[in-house]
Amino acid sequence: MTRITASIAGVVVVLLAIVIQSHAVPGTLGWWLRDIPPPASSSAAATSSAEPIPTKPPNNCNKAFFIEILPPEASLENIAAVPEDGSYGEGKANIAYPIDPTNLPELCAVTINVASSPSSSYRFGLFLPTEWSGRFLAVGNGGFAGGINWLDMAPGTHYGMATVSSDLGHNGSVIDTSWAINQPEKKTDWGWRALHGTVMLGKKLTAAYYDGSDITYSYYSGCSTGGRQGLREIQEFPDSFDGVLVGAPAWWTSHLNNYLTQLGMYNLPNTSDSYIPTPLLQVVADEVIRQCDLADGLEDGIISRPDLCTFNSSLLLCPSNEPTPTCLTNPQLSTLAKIYSAHHHETTGELIYPGLTLGSEAQWWAIIGNTNGLPSPFGIGYQRDFLFDNATWDYTTSYSDSVVDLAERLDPGQATADHYDISAYKSRGGKIILYHGLADGLVPTKGSELYYQRTLKLFGSDTTEFFNMFLIPGMQHCWASPAGVDAPWNIGGAFQAGVMGSGVWSVPGYEGSEEHDALVALGKWVEEGREVRQFVATSWRAGLNASSGVRRQRKVCAYLLTGHIASPGCLRVRAALPGKNTRVALGSALLPSRQLQPRQHARYLTTESSSANPSTTTPSAAAAAAPFRKQLKEQAKALKKSGHKKRKSSDNQTVPGWELTVGIEIHAQLNTAHKLFSPATTSFNDPPNTHVAPFDLALPGSQPLFQPATLIPAVRAALALNCSIQPVSRFDRKHYFHWDQPSGYQITQFYEPFAKDGFITLYARDGIAAEDGEEIKVGIKQVQMEQDTAKTTAQPGDVQWLDFNRVGVPLIEIITLPEMHHPATAAALVRKVQMVLASVDACVSGLEEGGLRADVNVSVRRTDDSSGKLGTRTEIKNLSSFKAVEDAIIAERDRQIKLLEEGGEVKGETRGWSLGSTETRRLRGKEGEVDYRYMPDPDLGPVVIGEDLVARLRETMGVLPDEEADQLMEKYNLSAKDALSLMLLDGGARIQYFYNVLDSLEERLVAEGQVVPEGAEHATLAANWCLHELGKLTDTSSSTSSDTDVLEGLAMTPLGESPLVPSSSLAAILHHLYSRTITAKVAKDLLWAVYRGEIPEGGITNYIDTHGLWFKELPEEEYATLADEVIQGEDKVLGEFLRWKQGKMKAYPQGKLMYLVGKMMRGGPEGRVEAAGAERVLRRRIEEVYLPELEKGE
Repeated sequence: MTRITASIAGVVVVLLAIVIQSHAVPGTLGWWLRDIPPPASSSAAATSSAEPIPTKPPNNCNKAFFIEILPPEASLENIAAVPEDGSYGEGKANIAYPIDPTNLPELCAVTINVASSPSSSYRFGLFLPTEWSGRFLAVGNGGFAGGINWLDMAPGTHYGMATVSSDLGHNGSVIDTSWAINQPEKKTDWGWRALHGTVMLGKKLTAAYYDGSDITYSYYSGCSTGGRQGLREIQEFPDSFDGVLVGAPAWWTSHLNNYLTQLGMYNLPNTSDSYIPTPLLQVVADEVIRQCDLADGLEDGIISRPDLCTFNSSLLLCPSNEPTPTCLTNPQLSTLAKIYSAHHHETTGELIYPGLTLGSEAQWWAIIGNTNGLPSPFGIGYQRDFLFDNATWDYTTSYSDSVVDLAERLDPGQATADHYDISAYKSRGGKIILYHGLADGLVPTKGSELYYQRTLKLFGSDTTEFFNMFLIPGMQHCWASPAGVDAPWNIGGAFQAGVMGSGVWSVPGYEGSEEHDALVALGKWVEEGREVRQFVATSWRAGLNASSGVRRQRKVCAYLLTGHIASPGCLRVRAALPGKNTRVALGSALLPSRQLQPRQHARYLTTESSSANPSTTTPSAAAAAAPFRKQLKEQAKALKKSGHKKRKSSDNQTVPGWELTVGIEIHAQLNTAHKLFSPATTSFNDPPNTHVAPFDLALPGSQPLFQPATLIPAVRAALALNCSIQPVSRFDRKHYFHWDQPSGYQITQFYEPFAKDGFITLYARDGIAAEDGEEIKVGIKQVQMEQDTAKTTAQPGDVQWLDFNRVGVPLIEIITLPEMHHPATAAALVRKVQMVLASVDACVSGLEEGGLRADVNVSVRRTDDSSGKLGTRTEIKNLSSFKAVEDAIIAERDRQIKLLEEGGEVKGETRGWSLGSTETRRLRGKEGEVDYRYMPDPDLGPVVIGEDLVARLRETMGVLPDEEADQLMEKYNLSAKDALSLMLLDGGARIQYFYNVLDSLEERLVAEGQVVPEGAEHATLAANWCLHELGKLTDTSSSTSSDTDVLEGLAMTPLGESPLVPSSSLAAILHHLYSRTITAKVAKDLLWAVYRGEIPEGGITNYIDTHGLWFKELPEEEYATLADEVIQGEDKVLGEFLRWKQGKMKAYPQGKLMYLVGKMMRGGPEGRVEAAGAERVLRRRIEEVYLPELEKGE
């Protein structure tokens, strides 16, 4: 990429932290670089330490070397020699870890791809420093993230360590679980296999790279999911590491992820009286600090001993129980009590998960359902995509403690790290440092205490010989401290250097100090036998900016066991050695908590309980909470009785007394082979700066050469938008200076665009606001062609990387008239425009993939304003999703109304919007707007578009979305929602897949001699299966990628074919189902078998034969016998049918009938009961036999 340095302040957005300069502490690094012979307990004990360390490798940083030594299942993906102070990574292509480390020592960077099964693979990165200390370090990941954690690999290289990280088999964010649905092998890679394979192969490559030198010591560092990875690795493979640094481990996967959903259910729905909104969490946090700060005898704003605090939540109760922004109501206090309490199984009484810790409230917003009205994605994503493989699984109706039982049985990916007997690891001399922040509101701190205490049961006081735990007061999840608390938190743990800057390593200012850096301390323990009992945590005045100077430092000591004496100044949490089912009372001989009235009973720290109703007290609420489901039922009854309904998003379309006006500008990348003014090919996925012509770079002497073929998709788009094509149009120069536009101007069509005066019709099915009725027509002012700019990628240190592949890519800008007055309608327009452009093959990709960009203009005025003038408009730039369009308009409308009602003035300005925000933000004003000095481009002649071309494109344009939706609804009996879904899925490829299935199905029916009328039952069957049953195979929400060669999920091609489920295979299944030669259950099983690759294309019939799956329906008399059996004891159900017959019920009790049909399906011989046959016989038996008998009895 071309690199330029930006001088404009604030251009680079650093995602994690401010980049700062590290300051080394002289004389603290030597221990890593000394030639230290390994102790007898080390894995390296048998090796010789005569050769000096560091070791310099031979010249092995080349493809040939690694290709030769890699095993067959592995391949070399990339290799690079990184110079001193260099940088390496994958940038934004690495979704979870987009920031590349800088300030690296000289090293070799290697990326390896390993096939872990026939259907899965994983990648890992390896840093091999030139100055090698003989040590090896593996680092972990976070959440459900997939990606090589290059940033966390970097610190180890400064100690001369070879470092490694795995992407766990996918590329995704910390909350994205869509990759896991129906992918058992990928789950296994995430759960344990990718890390283990990475460590094993990484060690072999490291040893080979350094000319066969032995690795003296192996270490691991990880937090959250990374902590779980480290624990599980030493539990199953004790020889992998000599020392592990484990932070906030999410070890109890089968319990923790389900508990997070339970936490959300405590607080949701967000319309209930018991719901605690995010702003009130700070109110709770402040009160907790007020009551609990002195529990450790030191008033410093940090809760160090939550176990000693007797928290009285009733002091938060609102006067008269009326809600205000500074207090909680009784129902909210009840919710609070549940969140703090341990959750036990409703049936068995077993502990599911300990509660959250006092002092962790600042992070609760992420796990108790405050952000979007749903439980934490770490919970519901696990259940939907890991446990049930059902993206539409509904927690409100299906979640209970039995889900935890299922998770324990299945343990998807074998991820849970709940083996407490780690004696094999102890025996080989392995050491563990486990740390957890006491203010962690994501992975509850008590989970780490539970793991440590259960380990204590096995090892007793010998635990501290190899395993110490540190609880860090005031530290949140893995790093940082709540605003206003500012507790010391940095100990050199996982993620902590990276959040402070891409070039930071260790603890800034204390690099290599065993007193400050826990990884260094761990190495001392492993290699010199010096047990780690304390270290110093550090924080800085300006948060993550170490150059601001140290704010606080504080000693943190190991979890205290009975009989151990705390060191002076240490903060210790105390626990007795627990026995079976014991409860350990705390506080009787320790520092008292602050006395507040009314005083509660003492709190206890529970190690484990077999009771569903533990005797330990929790923060009190003024009233005991009713069961959650009962509360929901009572609320629903109250709402029904009062006539009120829950507030929906559709209720936010208007504001009484005000009128909203919206106009939209949409930029769309055209689907062309060449750029607009050069013969260079368009490129979206190729290496940077590989498709650039001289004019794209504005090289002297180069001139624009208009490419006529770019007109084709542009004209098709304009015709689809009902525009009038202008016979003559011209290009203009729009002058401005920015690094992404090398010529100093953009070529556009300002004065004479090629298309004008169009319109688009929106219908109720498109999602317009109810206030707009059944349809609304929105005018299109003009459509103009223009060139795109270079792609800018921000780098650390005020550096921008430019990819000129995108310069000159042809765009159209669609400008609507300001004729929309409701946010939902505006979002529906953008969605409809995307569908229209896709249907005529004019656009490269959609809004959420970057192929479309939407800017909205918003103004408001009072409804009684008789002037006829619109209000002052503001523009919101670059909205990237349909939801963002609607939400941003609502936020800006409300902001303008509030401003005007307060007597203020709306100023014309450009504003921005971030996903999840509640307010727009000012970017720049328009009062000082730059004069773009538009002028006709002297190097380009007029564009003349012949009427014959326009006529030809109009004739060959194909079926537009409205016509296709009407056909699906009328011909195939689909609902409007299903019709639109079928058209939108897989970038429009799913509808073509449906037509392929339908054609193949009809060919089979005709071959049997059947007459196949259009729009018959078979077509409706095919449509439903292509939408619903096919959708169950994978997460269809992830199948909107613009990569039309291989889409994620079903890998659907633009021609409507899927290599995973060929249309001919689905047609064969539906043919047998339609002909009633197999049951619906067998058909669904066959579909899954095809998807898993168990049935080759063309092999459906043979598979049914081989496995004996043909449907042999019961004869009529056996159906009758089965009906007689299932009706026994169902007098109450039959009474419903009798009341209907007697005219006491308006509607036939179809639900009761299907209930009995279900019993017949379950009670009959497997594979021989067909629902329609059972229903037919059962209905007849009810009318002819059972009801007459009931009437006789009366």
